[in-house]
Amino acid sequence: MAKIRLTLSVSDSHLKKLGTVAKAAAKAGMKVEQTHKALGVLSGSIDAGKVEKLRSIDGVAHVEEERTIQLPPPGSPVQ
Repeated sequence: MAKIRLTLSVSDSHLKKLGTVAKAAAKAGMKVEQTHKALGVLSGSIDAGKVEKLRSIDGVAHVEEERTIQLPPPGSPVQ
């Protein structure tokens, strides 16, 4: 199954429990690569089929998949 990169936002009411939310996310299959305590955000990757499990974790406010944006090369007519 394909891995996707994502960002998980923790609800304000669970900011003091960020470690608990991170453990629950890991148990759901997320590889937590970064924990941003000041922002209440976790970054990492997970199998695409397991993303919905993250949304059901108590304290998770939002799950956003990483997007890739590519600009046209310099000198192209779109510039």
